[in-house]
Amino acid sequence: MKWLPNAVSISRLALAPLIGYLIWAGLAKGVANRELEWAFGLFVFSALTDWLDGFLARKLDAKSELGGKLDLWGDKILVGITLLALWAGWMSDVHDHTDVLIGVLGYVIPYGIGLFFLLAIPVRDSLVTRLRAQASLKGISLSPTFAAKSKTAVIMGGMGLLLAGLATGMSELGYVGFAILVLGALMSIWTGLSYFKAARGARSTEA
Repeated sequence: MKWLPNAVSISRLALAPLIGYLIWAGLAKGVANRELEWAFGLFVFSALTDWLDGFLARKLDAKSELGGKLDLWGDKILVGITLLALWAGWMSDVHDHTDVLIGVLGYVIPYGIGLFFLLAIPVRDSLVTRLRAQASLKGISLSPTFAAKSKTAVIMGGMGLLLAGLATGMSELGYVGFAILVLGALMSIWTGLSYFKAARGARSTEA
C-alpha cells in the first residue's frame, strides 16, 4: 500500500486539466450551471487530496523523494490551471460585453488583474523552485516557512469559495473568495521575497 500516497497525488495532477476545462466551459455559459458545479466539486476533492497524500505517506511510512515532487507539482498545476481557466473565462465574458464597458479600462483592468495573479503565483512558484534547486546544489537548504506552506491553503481556499460563488450564483460568496485569493497572492509574493532574502544571506555568510 506504499504506492497509495503517490496515486492520490497523481489523481490531483490528472484532474487539474478537467477542472480547468469545466471552469472555462461553465463560464462561457454564465454562472450557476452544471459545468461549474462539477468544477467546484472536483476542485474541492482535489484540494482535499493535498492533505490526504501527506497523511497517507506518514501513516504508511511511505515518504519518498518522488512522492514529495508529485505532491508539490500537483499543487502547482492544480492552482495554475484553475487560475488560468478563471482568467480566460472572465476575459471571454469581457470581450462579449465590450459595449457596456467604459472604454479601454474594460480591457486594462482584467488584463492587469490577470498579470498580477500570474506573476504572484505561478511565476513566483517557478522562480522559487529554481532558486531552491540551485541553493541545494551549493549545499544551502532553504526550508519552507509556515507562511510559505500556509499560502497554498489560503490560495486554494480562496479559489474554492470563488468557484462556489460561481457555481451557485451567490456573488457575495464569490467576492469573499476573490478577496481571500488576493490575500494568498500577496502572501505568495511576500514568502517568495523571503526565500530570495534567505538565499542571499546564506551566500553572504559563506563568503
